[in-house]
Amino acid sequence: MSENGKLFIGGISWDTNEQRLKEYFDSYGEVVEAVIMKDRTTGRARGFGFVVFADPAVSDRVIKEKHNIDGRM
Repeated sequence: MSENGKLFIGGISWDTNEQRLKEYFDSYGEVVEAVIMKDRTTGRARGFGFVVFADPAVSDRVIKEKHNIDGRM
């Protein structure tokens, strides 16, 4: 379990934005932050990010399942 409710999310589609990431994981519990990491020079998404849940226990449920967001698993 993540003590602070923060999870690494890898393999994100280049087309997925932070709002979409938040909406997807909100179905598990309240998301207080969703961030997609971007290249500092180009501003292009790097294919990974982080989601922070209000309740850290939610992260346990999330990591036990496979996820398909915008066609990427």
